[in-house]
Amino acid sequence: MAQRRTLTSIALSSLSGTQKTYAELLAQEYGYCCFLHYGLLPKDHKKREYQEQQQAFSEKLYRLATNQLKTPSEVLLDGPSLSYLGSMLIKQGCKVAFSTNFLKYPPEHKFDLIVIEGAYHYLEQLPLLNKAREMLKDSARLLIFGEYLDDDSELERSTLPNLSSMRQLSERLSYSVLQELNFSHDALYSIGQLKNIVDKRINEIGEVTSTLLLSQFRHLEEEYVRKRRSFNIFLLQKNSDPKGEYALAEYGAIDSFEPGEISELFEKSFGTKFNRDIWRWKYGLGEGKCIVARELKDGAIVSHYGGVPREIQYFGEPNIAIQVCDVMVLPEIRRQYGRGSLFFKTAATFLEREIGNTVKHLLGFGFPNQKAMNIALRLGLYEKTDDFVELIFPKPEEPNTTTFHLLPIDIANPQHQREIDKLWRSMKLDMSNGIIGDHHWRYIKYRYFDHPFYQANLYRSIFVNDESGNMLAVVVLKEHEKRMLIMDLICPVARMKIIISQLVHLIEESELKFWVTQGWMESVRTDQAIENQLGIEIPCNFWNPGPSPKLLYGAWWLTAGDMDFM
Repeated sequence: MAQRRTLTSIALSSLSGTQKTYAELLAQEYGYCCFLHYGLLPKDHKKREYQEQQQAFSEKLYRLATNQLKTPSEVLLDGPSLSYLGSMLIKQGCKVAFSTNFLKYPPEHKFDLIVIEGAYHYLEQLPLLNKAREMLKDSARLLIFGEYLDDDSELERSTLPNLSSMRQLSERLSYSVLQELNFSHDALYSIGQLKNIVDKRINEIGEVTSTLLLSQFRHLEEEYVRKRRSFNIFLLQKNSDPKGEYALAEYGAIDSFEPGEISELFEKSFGTKFNRDIWRWKYGLGEGKCIVARELKDGAIVSHYGGVPREIQYFGEPNIAIQVCDVMVLPEIRRQYGRGSLFFKTAATFLEREIGNTVKHLLGFGFPNQKAMNIALRLGLYEKTDDFVELIFPKPEEPNTTTFHLLPIDIANPQHQREIDKLWRSMKLDMSNGIIGDHHWRYIKYRYFDHPFYQANLYRSIFVNDESGNMLAVVVLKEHEKRMLIMDLICPVARMKIIISQLVHLIEESELKFWVTQGWMESVRTDQAIENQLGIEIPCNFWNPGPSPKLLYGAWWLTAGDMDFM
């Protein structure tokens, strides 16, 4: 009974649904629940109650937290299981504050130590480390523990924060890793203990809840056994005088700035006027993602690395990719392009968050200029998967005898929507040995009819029909350098050359040209076509584990319509 008086039960109202179920299970077993984290495996092999093992882990946290901690010290604890740790720190003379939502905690106060109980989403890793750096005094410490994704070599999504990314991001944000401890063996033993408790308490918690819990525990157990998941403690120290280029840069995601803040960087990087409407189309309507860097907190944005998600067919299976775009570093601070540069730090942070086997977007692609591609190749960020080529289709000398005709697309017309989807389905079947972005009517609407250029009539969206009115293809055209550029072509692959041969007669005002990845060039190349190299190489992510460049080489079907700036 003496032990109970030192503990404080967790308030169930503060917990999420899964945490609450877990806490109720432990309360059924012990009459109260004080910890949600895993316990320590008894070193003496003596039988211990599970909550004794959890308390032993909390005492381990205490020893790590108080090592070289000066008293009196100011400490912030964030997490449902830290009341016992807090009571021990208070007894030592520390001033302790508690939080249940660290990212919303007022940032004004500075602490000597922050302890965070993990179980956070991988997208929260950057704001969490940023916030902690802001709230720590110079040379103060951050102790963070929880589950991480250790093995990301398999194509299997996970919301867990990535272990290797945690190490790399900590370094980028000017932390020193004082200790990294792995307690996966202890976690696996704890899961066995929890399964035993479920079996004992099935009558109290009910069959449905017990089945759900056992399923969850078996999944966790399986991931620990194959070393995909790990349970770790990180003890980090904020560097008081960090070295290197932009060591104090403040990184943020898409919700950390207003569009107007990016305009100066955009105009200096690309030498063209910033267009708010296109930015909203891309990052608002298109749900774009990005990482930005400010030289200092609240300073101007000096680096940006963005991307727009794209639903794709990946060798016949649905998946999600992201098109990298708007890669910018302020010209006057482009001092170097090594792994200590702001460009590398911004790009690597984006790739770790957004692209790879385990995160939301399996693949990345883009259309970088040659200088940017060479830098990214040298830094190990990208690998090459194809070349972008141009085909020019000269005007035919023979007279026009085609019976085909063109019909403007009315994207609000349900019949037109159905015909676009029908043609897309036929094309998709032919692309099962490659990779292609979805071209259903909703995408066509977003890409061309919702685009700010549509209001200026820069896109011409048409059906190619036969003499009976059957819709054979969807074609989108745009005038470009005195020729009509085929932005998109949607029809069965076997029909593509026929459609293009008819288009050269039907589009009388100028020659046609088509930009396409070299791997698919022969599907559209006619006998009269002239081939030109565009000097654009198509990259893939090489920084994070993902599909190999060898597998991806020549697989992407990409055209001018896949470029965000055309």
